[in-house]
Amino acid sequence: MMRLLIVILALAVGLASMDVDAKKRKTRSRKRAARTKVVEPAPTGYDYVQGSTDSEIIDLPKYPPEYPGGTQGLVQFLGENIKYPKSAERNGVHGTVVLQFVVEKSGSISNITVLKSVSRELDAEAVRVVSQIKRFVPGYDEDHAPVRTLFTLPVKFSLE
Repeated sequence: MMRLLIVILALAVGLASMDVDAKKRKTRSRKRAARTKVVEPAPTGYDYVQGSTDSEIIDLPKYPPEYPGGTQGLVQFLGENIKYPKSAERNGVHGTVVLQFVVEKSGSISNITVLKSVSRELDAEAVRVVSQIKRFVPGYDEDHAPVRTLFTLPVKFSLE
């Protein structure tokens, strides 16, 4: 139980800077959608850029993605679902697994990769738990349009 508390505290400190007020973003997005105008189609034969494409992944959007409930909600979810692998516990294996994944425009998660490995068991447990996350509030650009965003998450495993 104590090691889960340590994991939760480490995640809270690591993710505190990523906490953004999702309610404000949703309200702004709704207001913007209500003021949308119908415009003429763009003239053909001209090169122009129209926001981000579906395949583009943004590293640092204006408003980063967040877990519903913010950092505290994410820490609580991880604390409730992480199970320290028995073999890693017997062998005294501990450390921080750093994961990176894409938060899609819909808020779903894809492309989970391990950036910093500790051991196969701990890496697999971190990936297993993160893959259970149902939805994030997606990241938004300066126009309050949802974008695909990279999200880096440290998951700390420690023994007492």
